[in-house]
Amino acid sequence: MSFGIKTVAPLLPEFMEAYPEVAIDLHLNDATVDLIGEGFDAGLRIARLPDSSLIARRLCGMPRYTVAAPSYLKRYGRPTHPMHLAEHKCFGYAYLSTQGVWHYTNASGEQASVRPAGQLRVNNGEAVIPALLAGLGIADLPDFIVGDAIARGEVEVILKGWKQPEGAVHLVTPPGGPRPARVEVLADFLAKHFAKGRAQRK
Repeated sequence: MSFGIKTVAPLLPEFMEAYPEVAIDLHLNDATVDLIGEGFDAGLRIARLPDSSLIARRLCGMPRYTVAAPSYLKRYGRPTHPMHLAEHKCFGYAYLSTQGVWHYTNASGEQASVRPAGQLRVNNGEAVIPALLAGLGIADLPDFIVGDAIARGEVEVILKGWKQPEGAVHLVTPPGGPRPARVEVLADFLAKHFAKGRAQRK
């Protein structure tokens, strides 16, 4: 939902001006929606896609960051290995592809998986930001939610020597033939703007 509000909705006026013949019915939901059952032409998903009959087009990458406020790190210390997260207060997100488990790999190929715990679990990543900024725990969030807070120094990326599997923004459509032209036009438009936005952040 947050991605739709923060990233997709601001692009709609330009798209509507450029393509006045295309009607948009925008539904925002963090849960996975049954495109076929709901009768949608297409949807956006931000994740590593599981095996599916849906047709997917990758629009851009979406890195995740493990972050904490400076006040939390000063009070509780800075984890230097993913397994240390089990000793910390961490915030949960209901719609991770691997629910409740955070996976990491370092440059030498070592892998670590941890099931952190804490007192707050949300189904929308934006909802964790106030508690995160208040120094009440560690969060694992995508760039579109926490990137601005990182840039402003409100939170710090921890475990910098470790990477999580990068998700991506995909446009997904039901199987069974070519996509409608209106969907391809929207996909091209979004891919161009998402790529431009990522380039500006670097």
